[in-house]
Amino acid sequence: MFWGYHSFHPIFGILFFILLFSFLFLRIFMWRRYRYQGCFGGREDAFSILQKRLVNGEINEEEYLRLKEVLKK
Repeated sequence: MFWGYHSFHPIFGILFFILLFSFLFLRIFMWRRYRYQGCFGGREDAFSILQKRLVNGEINEEEYLRLKEVLKK
């Protein structure tokens, strides 16, 4: 039809940009959703784990205070 002026049908350009924008949207969405969790679903810091162990009764208050001082160093 155009004899060499266009190598692809115009629909391929439209599909390319739809795929490009979809990819960019997905990357931004995933980045915003998981930016604070890291690759492994987030991590708790040592103090919060220590507090949970105290609340669950796994350690007593003396052990909690001792470990808390160790973590502060």
